[in-house]
Amino acid sequence: MRVNVSDIVKTEGAGIDVNYYGDLSGLREFDNSVDFKPSFKFTGRIVNLGGLLKLSGELHFEFVADCLRCLERIETVMDIEVKEVFVEVIDSDEADAYIYEGNVVDIEKPLIDNILLAMPTKIICSDDCKGLCKHCGANLNFKNCNCDESKIVDSRMEILKDFFK
Repeated sequence: MRVNVSDIVKTEGAGIDVNYYGDLSGLREFDNSVDFKPSFKFTGRIVNLGGLLKLSGELHFEFVADCLRCLERIETVMDIEVKEVFVEVIDSDEADAYIYEGNVVDIEKPLIDNILLAMPTKIICSDDCKGLCKHCGANLNFKNCNCDESKIVDSRMEILKDFFK
């Protein structure tokens, strides 16, 4: 999403409100295991701080993913705080800032970066999820199976069977 900042780029301390609702299409290329709903909502402000443009606000998004333990579909809602800095292309030696050129700031990349950093590394339905039985594949959250737990699935691990005895 491109924001015209011509009204604030020349005046220190000036700001502009930014409201974005819709889809961030750039997320599809990063993660295929997560289905992002097209309901991104960003409400924030861009302020000129002595030539630096500071973007700050709240980002709301929803996604659907499979639990890593039991493979059930999970719908998750997240709200994150976004704080990023843009510098003009002339001063692009700033390593920790995004760049802008002319009177236009593209906020899509910082929003995507913040989403990717906020995503949990392990998506599970609950902390006490029991997962699937390694023998029969039953979801242990809903039923107990009668599989023999002492049976070694991988014959290469047979030597470790009596390790703790």
